[in-house]
Amino acid sequence: MLFFALCFSVQGVGQSQKNVDPRLQREFNEAKQLFQQGKSNEAINKLQHVLRLDEHFALAHFALADIYHWKKKSEQEEIHLKAGLKTDSLSYPQGFYFLASLQYKKGVYDSAVVNLKRYFRLSPKKENDAKHLLKAAEFASYAIKHSVPFHPENLGPNINTKENEYWPSLNAEANQLVFTRLITVDSTGRPLRFPQEDFYSSHLDSTGWSVARALGPPVNTPDNEGAQCISASGNLLFFTACNRKDGYGSCDIYFTMKRNGKWMKPLNLMAPVNTKGWESQPSVTADGRYLYFASNRKGGKGKMDIWRAERTSITPSGLPVYGKVTNVEAVNTPGNESSPFIHADGKTLYFASDYWPGLGGNDLFVSRNGGDGFSVPENLGYPINTNEDDEGLIVDVTGENAYFASNREGYGGKDIFHFVLPEALRPDAVSYAAGKVFDAETSQPLSPMVQIINLKNDSVFEETRPDALNGKFLLCLPAGENYGLNIETPGYLFYSEHFDLRDSYEKSKPYQLAIALQPIKAGSVTTLRNVFFDTDSATLKPESFPQLNQVVAFMKKNPEWIVEISGHTDNTGTKAHNLELSKQRAKSVVSFLEEKGISAQRLVAKGYGATQPVASNTTADGRARNRRTEFRLLKKNEDNR
Repeated sequence: MLFFALCFSVQGVGQSQKNVDPRLQREFNEAKQLFQQGKSNEAINKLQHVLRLDEHFALAHFALADIYHWKKKSEQEEIHLKAGLKTDSLSYPQGFYFLASLQYKKGVYDSAVVNLKRYFRLSPKKENDAKHLLKAAEFASYAIKHSVPFHPENLGPNINTKENEYWPSLNAEANQLVFTRLITVDSTGRPLRFPQEDFYSSHLDSTGWSVARALGPPVNTPDNEGAQCISASGNLLFFTACNRKDGYGSCDIYFTMKRNGKWMKPLNLMAPVNTKGWESQPSVTADGRYLYFASNRKGGKGKMDIWRAERTSITPSGLPVYGKVTNVEAVNTPGNESSPFIHADGKTLYFASDYWPGLGGNDLFVSRNGGDGFSVPENLGYPINTNEDDEGLIVDVTGENAYFASNREGYGGKDIFHFVLPEALRPDAVSYAAGKVFDAETSQPLSPMVQIINLKNDSVFEETRPDALNGKFLLCLPAGENYGLNIETPGYLFYSEHFDLRDSYEKSKPYQLAIALQPIKAGSVTTLRNVFFDTDSATLKPESFPQLNQVVAFMKKNPEWIVEISGHTDNTGTKAHNLELSKQRAKSVVSFLEEKGISAQRLVAKGYGATQPVASNTTADGRARNRRTEFRLLKKNEDNR
């Protein structure tokens, strides 16, 4: 310990030997010997006796401060540091540094700043961490004076109990909450020998959150499970488990998938995600492509770093495989970074750190990836952050609502709280498409591949398969892009939708879809919702090409069919103009298909103008849906039978 090395040395700092009563010096030296013999209480008594005889014996105050530091009694440590420095502020400048450290931890930031500056003025050899501490204390002092709006609300007794509830996680619809509960007593109220961590789930409806229920086996086991995240769709759960037989190190990341409404047996995510080190606190992106987590594995920047694994493949059974693990260098420090949460926008990362300038302990930070890497982290501010440990924050897809666990006033232990996130700290807007896919004739659920296409570059942004039990799926849609939804499966006509989030976005209105796939037979029709024309023109826009190439592929797979391409308009303009425009647009599509090798004998172009509306022409949305191109199966070509 630094105090012992300096204060208990024969040539130690403090009062000059010639100014000290020899009797007091002997008792001081006896206290030193007692402490070295492991008799700390006797040493304390001896030093207190010295101070009763001479309360200005600074060396005794510093020595007592050191012993109390060793005993983790910060209140007594601070008392004796102040007393010693009041008597002798010149001989032991390090005392100001240690005093400032205590004050910073207590949240007395202005005093910490004052004492650190005194330390810098007086100390010939400055502690390596002193500059870092001064920066943190100055930030904390500023943050207290410039607080952010923060009004946490307890989620209530259906979720929170006398036990500890923590690590909340939400699906994209924000109607399913999965969290960890630490069980300390059995059903009779008797304390458990070993407390048990398990997962609980609650659902939100018009009446509020339902009573949380344990997920049960095979996810919950007699061992501990914790630090989990649920995917945007609610069908994947990643979590942490330690010291299991199939583990790679002390703690590993596992995952489970929901199939037919039930969770399957959890699987170890394996190498390279898991190592001999400690891997925990997973957070998966909404599209499932990246998994963020905390680890003390080799090759990091600090004690605990945030890492990212990329999904490299999906097994034939639909299980994700993660590899290409990289360090998220921009947010990591020589200290500890933990509890990462990647928002559904795919680029806003919330995490905890004990090193970036903050208010003490672990603070919550946000960093944004603008395409060229993550930005310098921003502290979420006071009173979201305090001088206590703050971690485990999540934010819903709207970006407005945040959830975290705290031991502030509640039902006992840690509870889960909600608060409205200050606007400056919010992620980008995200919508989502939630739907059900079924057979148009039988209403039976279907599970085809559902793809979200970025129409700008004709690339697959996200894809999933609906639940085979009910045909339901969910895909997130970050704002700022022009998306198409495509569905193809054998035996059915393809299906498409269009989501334009480039200019306008209303996060309160996600896309809810009921998708009836038409069996391949005469009369079946589907709308080409991703075929676009210039205004009042028959010229195809480039964004149409992905959809039209889909039509080409279908025609080549089903060469026996003759199809009709029909154009439709809204009722704006004259009937004659609308009829002609619809004909020309249908012909433009047919020409594109012919250029791609589809025989003209298999194609019929027809315009209907505004005669077959599918929505009211009294609204902009209705008129937009009436302006459409349809693909209809007419009959089989006898020559191709």
